[in-house]
Amino acid sequence: MREFIINRELNRHRLAYAVLMIGLLMAMASFWLAWPNRFYQRLIVLGLVAFYVVWGTLAHLHTDHVTRRVVYEYLGVGVVAGLVLLLVTL
Repeated sequence: MREFIINRELNRHRLAYAVLMIGLLMAMASFWLAWPNRFYQRLIVLGLVAFYVVWGTLAHLHTDHVTRRVVYEYLGVGVVAGLVLLLVTL
């Protein structure tokens, strides 16, 4: 039952998830191409965090399911993931 719900959501929001995947892949490729310049890698990480938070907020705005809790969740996940990536550049 749960798989059905997940598949239904993925099919309903294909474009949103495609934009997310393209953004994540571009950030990943940019991060690798920026090596060994740590300054550029850190800028890419900050851009990735901003992209993720904005993408999540806009995706939920589009479906009228945006709340403070949703925005805080995307912000929290983005910041934690960003901090992990920033630690890689130390």
